[in-house]
Amino acid sequence: MGSEKEELDFEKKGVVDRFQMLPKRRLSEVEKQLIFILIEKSKIQRERSMALLNKGFLIFITFIIITYLSKSNNLLPQIYISILFIFGIIVLIAVVVTYQSVLSKEEKTLDNLLNNFLK
Repeated sequence: MGSEKEELDFEKKGVVDRFQMLPKRRLSEVEKQLIFILIEKSKIQRERSMALLNKGFLIFITFIIITYLSKSNNLLPQIYISILFIFGIIVLIAVVVTYQSVLSKEEKTLDNLLNNFLK
């Protein structure tokens, strides 16, 4: 496998090549506004998914702390402690999968937008 620097250089070269292929015509004001709206919508979706990820991670940490305190102080039976721990892991997995799916969908949308302008 190539190093990270080589991969970044390859990606940068691909972006430069795409911009050189852009049509030489000027975009209309409507097209500019449409692009701006699509980018802003993408940013909002990313921020919303990041907020969900942060909340899910906070819930996971809370479950872990409650589990640790309950186990060390013998406050809850072992079955409840195990259930809390499993719920914490399920929440963490769910928010990470959701975040990843939103990011991949957003990336596909932006790639499609770029490819449409290259035609």
